[in-house]
Amino acid sequence: MRRVNPWLINASAGLALVAGGLWLSPQFLDANGWSFFPEQTAESLSAVGLSVEEVLVHGRQKTVSADILDALGAVRGTPILDVDIPGAKIRIGALPWVRSAEIVRHLPNSLHITLDEYEAFALWQHDETYTLIDRDGTSILDVAATSTEMPVVVGADAPAHTQALFAVLEEQPELRQRVKAAVRFGGRRWNVVLDNMETGITVKLPESNIALAWNGLAALDAKNKILSRAISEIDMRIAGRLVVQLKDGYAPIPQQSRYSPNARDVSTDAPVARNKELSKGV
Repeated sequence: MRRVNPWLINASAGLALVAGGLWLSPQFLDANGWSFFPEQTAESLSAVGLSVEEVLVHGRQKTVSADILDALGAVRGTPILDVDIPGAKIRIGALPWVRSAEIVRHLPNSLHITLDEYEAFALWQHDETYTLIDRDGTSILDVAATSTEMPVVVGADAPAHTQALFAVLEEQPELRQRVKAAVRFGGRRWNVVLDNMETGITVKLPESNIALAWNGLAALDAKNKILSRAISEIDMRIAGRLVVQLKDGYAPIPQQSRYSPNARDVSTDAPVARNKELSKGV
């Protein structure tokens, strides 16, 4: 434990009484509720130890510590009353992972910072860029590659609609775990890719009643293990009808497979060849 000279304790105690009186006086509160002192008082208090000695950060998971200190605009020894709290909140709040920040002075010598960070939920592919996004679609930061295990979403307006889509997909947790990508077409509907970005099963969802189609697919798979077969594509864009495209060289699926009480027989009509590029295949 750091030792402090007795004279410094006595001086600090006396000044603390003065500081306490000023702290409680309304005339020393600014518009944001933060206390302040006249310049000469701040200099006196700094001389007896009221300067920044430690910065405690709560809620930090992704933000780099050095970036927080740079944005804070204070170093060890800075008079604690000279720290621009409102400005520091704005600067820290502008860091990529930070949704919001709160900063509180703890006299005599510490600053406590509480962060609310974004949580990366998906990877948004747009043009040649990959951007981590929060569940609500907020862009966090660009990344170099798709090495993450998070699902990829594609489409100009995909981030704004990702939360609504995955709220439906999560109604079937086991099936949701197989989702590797979701591609939005024309601002209207989604294709979902299961298991593998390149060789997995593409599920073409309808524009409306997505939950009915998705839950129906899960029920059909539970009954007939359809998603364990050699399928490259499942088209569910027409209500009550499911069209599958098999991989080359595999036998048709039995026609008794249905995904809703009113569904027609499963068709194995071969649509156009599947394109592996995620941005194509409407």
